[in-house]
Amino acid sequence: KLNAANIKKILINNKIFLTIFGAIILFISYLSIPNIFNQNEISAEIKKNLLNKLNLEFNFKKKLNYKFLPKPHFIINEPSIIFNDNKISEIKRLKIFVSLNNLFSLKSMKLKHVIIEEGNFNLNKNNYSFFIDLLDSDFKDSKLEIINSNIFYRNLQNEVLLINNIENAKYIYDPKEFKNIFFSENKIFNLPYSIELFIDK
Repeated sequence: KLNAANIKKILINNKIFLTIFGAIILFISYLSIPNIFNQNEISAEIKKNLLNKLNLEFNFKKKLNYKFLPKPHFIINEPSIIFNDNKISEIKRLKIFVSLNNLFSLKSMKLKHVIIEEGNFNLNKNNYSFFIDLLDSDFKDSKLEIINSNIFYRNLQNEVLLINNIENAKYIYDPKEFKNIFFSENKIFNLPYSIELFIDK
């Protein structure tokens, strides 16, 4: 039976439901904002951030895909890394997670977590310091992860001398000791080993 008290309860419950539903719609709309940006502008801004923040120069062949679940991130297929003006890697997939803050502004977007998946790195005596040089990057607010990748160490005739498999590697910042740390679990000649490097200025 409807009466004044019941109608009031229904209106209050509907207001709560509509408020929650509206908030969810607004939040999803906010997360979807990067989809409306120009692809070339997004690509240029992300490459600039990767270079400034992590000292990584990337070349993107394919367009970026943006997804907001489970966290806002971009996926780039088949990018490559340029080091000392030479291409040193081919990567199957690059994931770039960004901060929830400032999704309205492309220039204010902050990188939080960069993941390189199934990359092949070609190193020789001229560029072997690539992984060590990355320790000079700024990892205070972000981290870099390399998963299921390979290092092909070659001589100057481009012959492969050894293959090092990177199962999982991470570059992180230790706020307690104020230093960047590189930790990697690897396998070489079917022998597993781990390595930890750090720079303590």
